[in-house]
Amino acid sequence: MAGIGVIVNPHAKANRRDPMGRVARMERILGPLGVVRTTASVDALDDVAHEFRDRGIDILAICGGDGSDHCTLTAFDRVYGSTSLPLLLPLRAGTINYICDDIGGRRGTPEQVLQRVVQAHRRGHAHVTVERDVLRVNGDQLGFVLSFGTAVNFLRVYYARETQGPVWAARLLSRAIASAAFGTHLARSIFQAVEADILCDDEALPFRQFPFFFAATVRRIALGFQPTYLGDRKRGFCHVVGGPVPARRLITYAWRVKRGFPTNEPLLYDNICRRTQIRFAKATHYMLDGDVIGPVDHLDVQVYRRLAFVRE
Repeated sequence: MAGIGVIVNPHAKANRRDPMGRVARMERILGPLGVVRTTASVDALDDVAHEFRDRGIDILAICGGDGSDHCTLTAFDRVYGSTSLPLLLPLRAGTINYICDDIGGRRGTPEQVLQRVVQAHRRGHAHVTVERDVLRVNGDQLGFVLSFGTAVNFLRVYYARETQGPVWAARLLSRAIASAAFGTHLARSIFQAVEADILCDDEALPFRQFPFFFAATVRRIALGFQPTYLGDRKRGFCHVVGGPVPARRLITYAWRVKRGFPTNEPLLYDNICRRTQIRFAKATHYMLDGDVIGPVDHLDVQVYRRLAFVRE
């Protein structure tokens, strides 16, 4: 085994208080088995990707949130090209960490999870792995969950808060649901529709207004909701769900979406596909794994490559 490479995003929620202390603890855990690098900017990821490729690392551990995962994978795919990427080990240092939840990753601090993986290696144990497809957006950005409309508006309100975290995200969601029930301002600002023409493979969606839209290769998204309950069902496919369902009606399905059941709502397209082409009526921001990107006038979303994750 060539070793373990750890990337620490110092801006991730759980790393902000003492990023260098976390780096020092991880270096002690790894010893001669690997290296730890901090990436204070997206540009720094390319340099680390070149270093890790030259070292031939076998496990890439990402100590950040879901946005860190997508930025890191985008940079590493750019550097590695057609060469297989290392095994991936996402470490829970972000606000939501839904990639960890979706793959069934072990809970604990990043140091605790890394310690277990290092101990397994030293004892010669094989790692338990799980695979997921990753999306490629507009030919360069990699991620697992793409959305626009409601998700972007929700994140803008959430990121504007001084205090963040799962508790505050859940409270904001509860406020949004209550607002939708009573038709107040918060719901009107969050559940705004986006006008777009969408093709899923060769099928044109029968709607042009999309307050609600997701395309994903994983089941779980923020706060444990599972709107894309078919995300990992079939290799090489993603789950697309979206349409002009009114906010008041959408919230009545909250429990079904939480449990990963179909809504059977006639105003929601709900199917799997290999490629989704979206052309917006006007330039629009979109969300990829918690990062708000854009604005763009179109999205070309393809199921791109299969990645392997270390569960324990």
